[in-house]
Amino acid sequence: MNREMSRAGVGTTMVTLFRKKGNLEVDLPKDWELLQTLYKEGEKARRPLRDLIEEALDHPNDSRPLEKMLKPGIRVAIVVDDGTRPTPVRELLPPLLKRIHQCGVFKKDVDIVIGVGTHRPLSQKEIEERCGKEVVKAYRIQNHNARSGDLIRMGEVPGFGTVSMNATVMEADVKITLGSILPHVHNGFGGGPKGVMPGICDFETVRKHHLKNVVDHRSILGNITDNPFYRDCCQIARLASVDFSVNCLFDSLGEVFEVLAGNLFAVHDLGIKKTKEALGVPISKISDLTIVSSFPYDEGPQIVKPVLPAAMITQPGGTIFLLAEISAPLPEFFLESFSKIRDCGGEEAEGRIREKLRCVEPIIEGPMDFNMALILIFFVSKKYRVVLVADEVLREAALRMGFDYAPDLLGAIQETKKQKENLTVNLIPAGGYIFPLIRGGFRLMGS
Repeated sequence: MNREMSRAGVGTTMVTLFRKKGNLEVDLPKDWELLQTLYKEGEKARRPLRDLIEEALDHPNDSRPLEKMLKPGIRVAIVVDDGTRPTPVRELLPPLLKRIHQCGVFKKDVDIVIGVGTHRPLSQKEIEERCGKEVVKAYRIQNHNARSGDLIRMGEVPGFGTVSMNATVMEADVKITLGSILPHVHNGFGGGPKGVMPGICDFETVRKHHLKNVVDHRSILGNITDNPFYRDCCQIARLASVDFSVNCLFDSLGEVFEVLAGNLFAVHDLGIKKTKEALGVPISKISDLTIVSSFPYDEGPQIVKPVLPAAMITQPGGTIFLLAEISAPLPEFFLESFSKIRDCGGEEAEGRIREKLRCVEPIIEGPMDFNMALILIFFVSKKYRVVLVADEVLREAALRMGFDYAPDLLGAIQETKKQKENLTVNLIPAGGYIFPLIRGGFRLMGS
């Protein structure tokens, strides 16, 4: 990837945004002022991913090495995250599995569980792409089912009642999680305990957790201080007694620069510190317009997550260009929910949403990530003009969600320029690999 995110030309400034199908470059109008590009330079020289995981396994954080936990006859369960996360699972599993088998554990005693939480299950083809064909041939692999009748009751958590988790994982002698630590819209940072909650939890626990905490202003990107979303996630995850965790850390280019292994919470704490250094960018000034790429998100409602960091650095009433790619069309039930909300009218619609959240009830029936996306879109759209810049397949979806639509970035720029000529601009080349550090915090929907 081109590391030069913006450069000045004759009277114009060219900016670069990341996409999976290839980076996009576009010239800003000469009377638009680029304030800041939210990007941090990564390391010039990189070590192979296999070397990074081997080093992590050799030097675990606050944990015995795997070799001290494993022996013949031991049953092992490995929880990996799904395709909504950029974790290079197929590259990480072989060295991890090799280490496990060197301790005398047989393949028949190893299970791999895709920790989808309440997301959709992966297809067989997606599992092969995620885990690798050789691993799929040799091991039992299953999607977690949050509504399964075989979940095991793990205990009670105040405010949540009984918490149940995946039986295959809970019945294993050694439980391992594999994921990535990245900025998260509400949890502050993903990875770590999120591999358990929501990864392998029951639907009701996930529902209560997400809806109970989403409106709190402390449940925000890049923050874990007094964050109830994060606090409750950790409390629930502790019930699983995970033995070992492996997490990847990424730079602004979306490349892994370090792998951490060891105790679930020690790894997450250290990973958060390193991720803040790698991806946190102090903000000099908020802008009239922010241009953000949804990269690396291209799965369903995940594509809207980057509107939050964009909103954090945009003037209220300003404009956000969301450059998005999507792997499959958004489902009808999700888009129809926006029509129903709009039919209520602005203030009444917000009142109904807040009342449902107060009662810890979903806005729409279905996976929780669709509920969280709906809430985020609704409140962002109240304060900002959002233009979804995407292929034609998303035109109708954009309008039904309450966004404006443009087929390309140049068209979005030209249309916005008709409304106002002199604009200040902030740029986020990869919305999933950065978070703004702003003074005084940010409140989108919480009080």
